[in-house]
Amino acid sequence: MNTLHEFSTWDRGVDVVAVQRVLEGSLPHTVLEPEELRYAAKVAKESARSVAKLLGVTEKTVMNWREGAR
Repeated sequence: MNTLHEFSTWDRGVDVVAVQRVLEGSLPHTVLEPEELRYAAKVAKESARSVAKLLGVTEKTVMNWREGAR
């Protein structure tokens, strides 16, 4: 995932490594905190449907997070 800083492990309280692992499908979504789920939705380049499935949320939720809605 090239949208994250190459050697960064944390970004404003978000565990970037955990987010990356979830988006790669190697870690279950339940490990992420709510802020990390939102962060993952924003940085992922995949479709909202694909990201929603990985994060365990609805497609609409991912679209709202990407648009900045709460």
